[in-house]
Amino acid sequence: MNKILFAVMTLAMACGIARAQDCVPRFIEVSGTATLNIVPDRITVEIGMEEYFTPTASGDSTLVRIAQIENDVRRALANAEVPDTCITVSDIDNYRDYHRSQRFTMARTLTAVFSDFDRLNAVCGALDSEGITGFRLAGMDNADMEQYNRQGLKAALDAARLKAQFIAQNEGLILTAPLEIIETTQERYGAQMFSNVAFDSGTGMENMRRITRKYSVKVKYAFTHIPKSEK
Repeated sequence: MNKILFAVMTLAMACGIARAQDCVPRFIEVSGTATLNIVPDRITVEIGMEEYFTPTASGDSTLVRIAQIENDVRRALANAEVPDTCITVSDIDNYRDYHRSQRFTMARTLTAVFSDFDRLNAVCGALDSEGITGFRLAGMDNADMEQYNRQGLKAALDAARLKAQFIAQNEGLILTAPLEIIETTQERYGAQMFSNVAFDSGTGMENMRRITRKYSVKVKYAFTHIPKSEK
């Protein structure tokens, strides 16, 4: 009797283990990535200005005031068809150059928003480097960025699915449905960081004409085995 009971318990445990194994989800885990290069239609630039001394014929020096420097910058912006509504004064400061004078020299920063790089390059070519202390690309954006974000995420999902299909086909499996989808994009479409750009002739802008967005996902796909009759 004890032998029969032991055999029944062993059989029940084996069936339970088999059912537990059947409940373990069978899946293929893959990652998918995509990169978009987007043409910006909103380019923000910070232009730093500071008063400076220019020598005269008598050997003295004359101070070129900040108002004159700003007027020259605003004239160049107007010639490039940048409206006044896209120009703001973002910083005002002063400095003292003890080697030249005991008086303070004023400094100011203008923030201008361009709609394309052609206008930006036109301003770069029109400005005199004297009195210009900085020309920094502060940010780039596109009015349709949300649409591009959806497009990039879809491309990453498509890449993951193609990878899973390749693995399944190679191993004789059939994908059924995605079990889990996780977006693993490092920065959720955050603002990019930009380095300072050389002012001379605007040549530093050539390699920064695109907004680069990278998207990534991780997906788990359930699978079944191909029936022997179909192999």
